[in-house]
Amino acid sequence: MKKQILFAACTLFAASALLMTSCQQAEEPIANDPTDQAGPMTRAATLGNFYRVVYVEVNDVNPLNAGEYLLSDGTPFFTHVILFASNIRGDASGNVHNYNNPNNAAILANPAKYIAPLQAKGIKVLLGYLGDHTGAGFANLTNQQAESFCNQIIEVGEAAGVDGYFLDDEWSEYGTRGWPPANSTSFSNVILKLRNKTDKIITLLDWGNTNTLSPEAVACIDLTHQGSLNGYYLSSMFPVSHYLPFSIDLRGPLSDSAVKVRTIQSMRANAGGIGIYDLRMEPTRLSTFNAVAWAFDLTCTHTGVTYPKDYGN
Repeated sequence: MKKQILFAACTLFAASALLMTSCQQAEEPIANDPTDQAGPMTRAATLGNFYRVVYVEVNDVNPLNAGEYLLSDGTPFFTHVILFASNIRGDASGNVHNYNNPNNAAILANPAKYIAPLQAKGIKVLLGYLGDHTGAGFANLTNQQAESFCNQIIEVGEAAGVDGYFLDDEWSEYGTRGWPPANSTSFSNVILKLRNKTDKIITLLDWGNTNTLSPEAVACIDLTHQGSLNGYYLSSMFPVSHYLPFSIDLRGPLSDSAVKVRTIQSMRANAGGIGIYDLRMEPTRLSTFNAVAWAFDLTCTHTGVTYPKDYGN
């Protein structure tokens, strides 16, 4: 994965920087297109266990918009919505903090309006966390700091009724502002502590210091997202059925035919699903969503309902 792959961080500064440095891969030629093969396709995954996870940059887009895309069988197109993102922050005294910017804070303070309606449709809502240029991150915490941070995010998540958590090891700027460099045990410790405190979904981006994760920590993760936008990659470190090897960038997506091929490729690998980045407020890229839905012999439509950003700043 090339730096940076995700949408904006929770501060406007981070949001701007992330968009400027996002990975934009050129579309690769795809060999052995499975859609060209004669006869019926053998699918390794099913509609029920092949997840379509969407990242919603809540600084710009009301997350309720993710619930207005429907498959032709009546089920939501998206299975998981990541509220992107709250932050992990460190201070000069060596304390680590959960931080919710005004936009995320407003959503989390009113879950009945912004979270529960998605859940009522069967969509899982995850609270995303990202580094925030303070020197502290998931990969350089002491045991006490990891304990404190996990307690904080559990408290926030439980109060808002989210279904789980997403960790993205970017923008922490390890080794600065008096904080130590990343180490080989901290990230695993965070995940193990988080799993010990909750049975909710734990997901993360395969980027940053995920190469330091212990087998015990990997076993605690429900879904791992390949991070190269418009790229396809299967990691040998994570179980295939818990891995999302294909990531669609809605700012500059692949051709619909390539999306179709990569989705089928992911299904045949028995992967956990795909990731979709940068959902817009207005209904867009229906052809891309239909290219994904084609893998299930379905189509995708939009209800015509659009939710404005009526919270935060």
